[in-house]
Amino acid sequence: MAKLRKKAGKLRDLDVQLDLLRNLKSPQAAGHKAQLQTFLSAERVKREKKLQKAFDKETVTELRKRLKRAEHNVEIPENAEPLAAAQKLVTQVQSDGPMTEEILHQYRIAGKRARYLAELAGNSADAQTLASQLKTMQDGIGDWHDWLQLTAHAEKLFGSVHDSSLVAQLRNVTRAKYREAVRVLNQTKSALIPKAKVPVPDRRRPVNTVAAAAIA
Repeated sequence: MAKLRKKAGKLRDLDVQLDLLRNLKSPQAAGHKAQLQTFLSAERVKREKKLQKAFDKETVTELRKRLKRAEHNVEIPENAEPLAAAQKLVTQVQSDGPMTEEILHQYRIAGKRARYLAELAGNSADAQTLASQLKTMQDGIGDWHDWLQLTAHAEKLFGSVHDSSLVAQLRNVTRAKYREAVRVLNQTKSALIPKAKVPVPDRRRPVNTVAAAAIA
């Protein structure tokens, strides 16, 4: 499942990036925008073929068998506390120092897992509230990450902000999305642990879109 999800995730990322790019108004960089769209579309075709190839008959049959076995074997202990486990996942991220892109990415991963745990807790008001809070956090950080990846692709093709007005525009958007993601994260953490010391963005450190995208 992990391999298939990874392949599907890459295809999903390209779909989102193409959608973001299509809706980006950039008349001064129309040429680079068209080139980037062509590049992403070609990459999407490759990823789609790889995903289709991965779902061969033998793999699908074996996957169905394993999923059925897993469904019967999964047991959740009666004393399990999904809500507490979900909160712990988010607060376990090491973030004593200034907020960085690497730490924000860790929160993105932890937020996904915590949300799944919260959804396992049932339909109680606390569970629904926590799941909603985590979804808002996940969406905010995910939005930043999508723009980050799109910017990294543009930089790979066209170079720095000095070489392309499209890259400059994308970097500006990504920085704004980063600030918003940190704001949503801080808001969520404050709701989960009101007395905790929440890290603030390190405004002295420039955003390195390529490095963060490589980590992702």
